[in-house]
Amino acid sequence: MREYMRELKQEAAWLAATFAVFMVILYIAYQDESIAAVAKTAAATYWLFVIPGYAVMFHWRAQLGFIERIVAGTVAAMVVVGVASYYLGLMGLKLQNQTLILPALVIIISAFAAKFSAQKSQQQQ
Repeated sequence: MREYMRELKQEAAWLAATFAVFMVILYIAYQDESIAAVAKTAAATYWLFVIPGYAVMFHWRAQLGFIERIVAGTVAAMVVVGVASYYLGLMGLKLQNQTLILPALVIIISAFAAKFSAQKSQQQQ
């Protein structure tokens, strides 16, 4: 588990840099908006798709590079969050609750899966 935390700390700077680049791109696209509005939009998009996608793809950090994991993870998170949001909406969970709960749930499940995978690989050795 300490290995995971060390790697997360190392890649936190890269996550912050990708957020900054994403915010600059959004600001260029929406230059008539205030910086605060662009920052809120970037943070919401990052929370909904990029961070859960990064968490899902963290398991494959040895096989894939950081950029590959961010791109593939973001696409995967868009699919997972979109489909789960649709079905949760059918069950009656309102959209405003889903934006907080669903990404956090994906991150938590990914963390447990990574921990379980690490324990299983240690037992096999």
